[in-house]
Amino acid sequence: MLETRRDLPDGVELRALTPHADSRGVFLEMFRQEWGVGGDLIQWNAVHSAPNVLRGVHVHANHVDYLIPIAGTLLLGLHDMRTQSPTGGRSVMLEIEGGSPQAVSIPIGVCHGFYFPVPSVHVYAVSSYWDGSDEFGCRYDDPDLGLNWPTSAPVLSDKDRKACSFAEMRQAFQEHWRTHNPNKPL
Repeated sequence: MLETRRDLPDGVELRALTPHADSRGVFLEMFRQEWGVGGDLIQWNAVHSAPNVLRGVHVHANHVDYLIPIAGTLLLGLHDMRTQSPTGGRSVMLEIEGGSPQAVSIPIGVCHGFYFPVPSVHVYAVSSYWDGSDEFGCRYDDPDLGLNWPTSAPVLSDKDRKACSFAEMRQAFQEHWRTHNPNKPL
């Protein structure tokens, strides 16, 4: 069931998923094309994260993200950096438990980061093949994001540790967008 929440950035969709359990285990339907998640999903990935790992914050110019935590806990930070969006500048944190699975669709132009307080697994799909030139990142703790993470010393990748400011990421993203989509507002 698609959940409508007024606090989410425009175009972000949160869908409750229904696990079907019996004596053999659990069946979970994670995706149906008819749900229309904002793009045709063409690549699926699974990610295992250790406790206190933070991935991101990043944004994509060419693909929609569709993610589902299936074990553990995901704290998802979102910030709408689209200038034409009715929710531009909005930030929100979502907590999703693998035991109560939900799918989240994240449109182009909404930056996002993932924090895992406990060992966790999530699967995600994208609407175009992963391409590092499509990923723009910034420091997770940049105050302009308006995201209050529950840690001041997360485990980060080298790339995320060396990331630039939110203002620098936004400028690089907007320049990339204008170059590749000259007649399409963001």
